[in-house]
Amino acid sequence: MSGARKYMEEESRILSEAECRQILERAHAFARGGGETAVRIKSWWQGELRWARNRAALSSDRRNVAVTIMRKTEYGGAGSVTTNQVDDAALEAAVRAAERKSDQDAKPNDPSPTPMIPSYTRQPTAPIWSAVTVGVDTASRAEIARKVIAPAEMAGFYSAGYLEVREAATATYSTAYRDLLTGEYSPVETPYIRWTQAQCSTTVRDVSGMGSGWAGLSSYDWERIGSECDALAERAVQKCRASRNPVALEPGRYTVILEPQAVADLIEMLVRSLERDRPEEKSNRYGGPWRLGYDEATQLLLTKMGLKVVDERVTIEHDPLDPRLGIVMSPLERPGPVTWIENGVLTSLGHSFIKGIEELDKVNGLHTLRSGIGYRMSGGETSIEEMIRTTRRGLLVTRFSNMRALDDFSSLLTTGLTRDGLWLIENGEITKAVKNFRFTESPLFMLNNIEQIGEAVPVFRPTKKEGGELTPAIVPPIKARDFSFTSLIDAV
Repeated sequence: MSGARKYMEEESRILSEAECRQILERAHAFARGGGETAVRIKSWWQGELRWARNRAALSSDRRNVAVTIMRKTEYGGAGSVTTNQVDDAALEAAVRAAERKSDQDAKPNDPSPTPMIPSYTRQPTAPIWSAVTVGVDTASRAEIARKVIAPAEMAGFYSAGYLEVREAATATYSTAYRDLLTGEYSPVETPYIRWTQAQCSTTVRDVSGMGSGWAGLSSYDWERIGSECDALAERAVQKCRASRNPVALEPGRYTVILEPQAVADLIEMLVRSLERDRPEEKSNRYGGPWRLGYDEATQLLLTKMGLKVVDERVTIEHDPLDPRLGIVMSPLERPGPVTWIENGVLTSLGHSFIKGIEELDKVNGLHTLRSGIGYRMSGGETSIEEMIRTTRRGLLVTRFSNMRALDDFSSLLTTGLTRDGLWLIENGEITKAVKNFRFTESPLFMLNNIEQIGEAVPVFRPTKKEGGELTPAIVPPIKARDFSFTSLIDAV
């Protein structure tokens, strides 16, 4: 029996802290020294159910473990190897392979040692683990799917959807980080982190294929999703019914009411740019809309920090301790909040790894180490019904799909499609369903043309990869003027 199978066949579906500790110590013992060797372990279990045309199409339970060996040399060489085998032979082979890769990548004439991470006290995180989520077994998932499918079937529609629950854990240990000033090495360890995640979404179509409705939710806690399953299913059915027999409108600039999901879909690129636009980077590798240029005289990059960049009603922040979000923190992230935009003013940008280490005591956490972030956007008090009532002519948008960046450097110009419900508003009332559009717009432009903002609510933010982490968001509906729709599309 392989090491991976042995561990994953234990009563727990993921590795315990003690099991991770044992693997970390054995992998560390194989390192030959000279440079830095880090070991990261991630184990996960995932249960899922897919359905289409009102019938289950796939049910599965999967689990895996990944041990990643990362090695850096004093001369800039780096190499990493991942294995799902945890016996001694496999671990030693992975360590040797990582050492060979890093030695081959070394640059003796360009040393770039990694700075030592200052010590800090890791504080408790917000809730990110739920026993309810872990308890959603195969039979429970089938019952939930039946509840979501039933309203569509009763209405004579087809329901398709996806339900997923997940439990995972990570642990990391580095043999040594080198201090840039003293040249000394010091071991660094990050704690065992355990979390759960869940998501459910459904699309309802009429039998002619001319109407479509969608609804979805994601959270670390299935209890939050399960309590809304009935409302979620009914919302998708209502949208399907209301979107049938759409009419064609001419492309152009329209006043739009974007439901929270559409807002989250559109501003995702903007939120990513806040983290990656590193002000200490002279090159444009991480460039974005927040730069004003590089001053050769002062050797400083000029940014829009402190300047108003969007409507003053907009604040965007990342807080790992926000109990409504359930953010899985980066292993090196401190729990302090980061406010990217406050009352429309740009107040924070990401940093490179080394810059974050050097200023760890000055900034609120190494938020730049994340591949995606959870965030909260400020809201208002205007309901979607009130937005509709005060609109002379405009469009109500459910969500966007097929998003693609046209210019992710200076303007964040984005193109995509409206999906699963688009309606014309005339004189304060929804009058007819509309055929879908392709839009070409910048989230910055939209956030500078806001007319009204509603209450911020959690939205659907699915994981992007197997065993990946949710990046939750709380976002309001927004009414904005002059939103650009460039062409009609045939998609429903």
